[in-house]
Amino acid sequence: MARTVNLLATVVLASGALLGVSTPAGAADLAPEVIPIDLMLAGSYTDATREAIEIWNTAVPSIKFVEQDTPAPLRVMEYKTAKGIQSHVNIKGAGRGWVYLEAGDAQLYKPSRIVVHELGHILSLPDLGPGSPCSKVMSGAWGGSDCVNTQPDPAEKAAVRDFFAAHDVGDRVPWWGSPVAARRTPTCGTSPGRT
Repeated sequence: MARTVNLLATVVLASGALLGVSTPAGAADLAPEVIPIDLMLAGSYTDATREAIEIWNTAVPSIKFVEQDTPAPLRVMEYKTAKGIQSHVNIKGAGRGWVYLEAGDAQLYKPSRIVVHELGHILSLPDLGPGSPCSKVMSGAWGGSDCVNTQPDPAEKAAVRDFFAAHDVGDRVPWWGSPVAARRTPTCGTSPGRT
């Protein structure tokens, strides 16, 4: 749908330019791809999730998380395990699914960094591996517990922009469900050796 809208807008704007018709300022800017999200089960991660939403909405203006107070296709839930680590996602298509935030992770890592990382998965970004720098939010735990960076770097922003330029909300995230993803443990960004 987004590709069709983008193509149609390009054709209309190009036709107007050829005919010498002016367009209002900002008409070339298309509306962002909206991703409804609910935080009804986010618990102590509610504020960190709102901060992460703002970070991604600012970093990639072509997408926009919009909080709603009824169940949404993207839901955030705080939960607790015996280990105290295991934040992860269950992706049901780009911008859809569940973000599970383990309560104990917030004792080890900056809560907003955890959520920015997990929302990065929802926006199509895979985990990075050992040796990943703190400057990459998708480094997760590989950035170390002292890493407090919450800002996606230019490459991460470009990857999300490129994905949504070619795909719509709900489209399959290519790496999700792959044999590599299936071998990973569901603990994104919580401790080295885990994804």
